[in-house]
Amino acid sequence: MLELLRTQPGRISRLYLKDDPRPDSRRQDILQRARQNGIPVDFIPRAALERMAGELVHQGVFATLEPLPLLDLGTFLDDREDLPSPLVAVDGVQDPRNLGALLRTCDAAGVQGILLPKRRVAPLSPVCAKTSSGALFTLPLIRVGNLSQTLLFLKKKGYGVLSLALGGETRYRIQFPSPLVVVIGEEEKGVSKPVLQQSDWTVALPMYGRVGSLNLSVAAGIFLYAQHPDP
Repeated sequence: MLELLRTQPGRISRLYLKDDPRPDSRRQDILQRARQNGIPVDFIPRAALERMAGELVHQGVFATLEPLPLLDLGTFLDDREDLPSPLVAVDGVQDPRNLGALLRTCDAAGVQGILLPKRRVAPLSPVCAKTSSGALFTLPLIRVGNLSQTLLFLKKKGYGVLSLALGGETRYRIQFPSPLVVVIGEEEKGVSKPVLQQSDWTVALPMYGRVGSLNLSVAAGIFLYAQHPDP
């Protein structure tokens, strides 16, 4: 919550704090930032807060948010002098926690935009937002239709397309040319066949132990950091 208050307070329409007479520094910081940004704050009993939060761990605070703006791909590209890179395309990731963790990794690794198809992707829910540690609100989120057709469009613009998928080459440390779109598929099924057909490269991370695969956000992080030139 503090990250959202620091970076995008305008996204918060109202805050609800647990009615607790024992103030702590975190609570005071939240309250001060809310008042500085003109955000209405209600103090409510724990039981009411838990009903609002549902299965989420609320830690004594809950927020209602304005609708999340999703960008149009054409407008996103036209608004920039150079083609932004890397982009990450999400292919079939339907668990909101996995999506949130992926967004957190992408923000940390300097990804310039996230391509979210209209179908077969987890909703941008409170669970996704919490798992992303605020990255849901800091990354450019671009809504696209058919992902394979979108990748074909981007290839005509000059992008290379790389899919992280089992069975690919393990040369993940090499520097792939920019601009680049990195496709991340769901953990069980991986990248879909139509998307693989649009890929210029298919890359897998080598597995040196007994586990057969990595969590998708971890795999994405290893690859994306390997693409950064040495400082």
